[in-house]
Amino acid sequence: MKYFIDPTVDCVFKAILGMEGNEDLLVHFLNCILMPAIPIVSVTIINPYNERTFTDDKLSIVDIKAIDESGIKYQVEVQMATPHSLPKRMLYTWSDIYQTQIKKGTNYSQLQPVISIWLLTHSFFNDTKPHHHFQVWDKDNDLLLTDNCSIHVFELAKWKRPDTLQANDFWLYFFKEGKNWKELPESLLNVPQLRLAMKTLEQFSEREAEYHRYQSRQDAIRVQLTQEAEFEQERALKEQAEIRADKAEDKIAKLHEILKKAGIDPNDV
Repeated sequence: MKYFIDPTVDCVFKAILGMEGNEDLLVHFLNCILMPAIPIVSVTIINPYNERTFTDDKLSIVDIKAIDESGIKYQVEVQMATPHSLPKRMLYTWSDIYQTQIKKGTNYSQLQPVISIWLLTHSFFNDTKPHHHFQVWDKDNDLLLTDNCSIHVFELAKWKRPDTLQANDFWLYFFKEGKNWKELPESLLNVPQLRLAMKTLEQFSEREAEYHRYQSRQDAIRVQLTQEAEFEQERALKEQAEIRADKAEDKIAKLHEILKKAGIDPNDV
């Protein structure tokens, strides 16, 4: 490989898991990541990778949507930025897919589960666990409302390579460390799906048009990350100013109470 290629850059990520012909890679990814009780056998990619989506620097939603043989829908997305509003976006995109199942003449019993998978390159939650699974749950009574809602969040920054790789580690290892590889490490060579994924990185490295597209996406992402960082900073400063203002109002109110108790009208002071 000529250049190092980061598999979490959106055009590369979607080419690996969302390209027609790569359904076996997506099936393998889903089985490794989710470890379902009944393994997924096949999927149909609903919004396959199209290189024309990435011909300019405008950042659009480039997640991967698929449906398996039992009717369960999947959404897979990689996210480099972790804005404050990210959980709301996760829930919104899940609900958007879920509600599209309702058509004229469809009743609610026909609704199938939607499973969202988010790979975050940076940490978001204040703990050390790399994987969180969110569902609609009554924690006080330990009761699940429905298994139709499932949102998995994997924070690659928190994932640490174990001494012995298990199946659920393969893709996390690939997406976290792939940007540092020019060839697949020996520990993954016996996984044919990872060898195919590495070939996609090689294509982006070796083919001029693909590498130019990759660089353009990297530049666009840098701009987006900078803008989002500035927005988050402004939001944090605004929140701090509001907190200070609230504290000042509380102090003034308490001072007024003290003056009133002392028989002094604060409006005359």
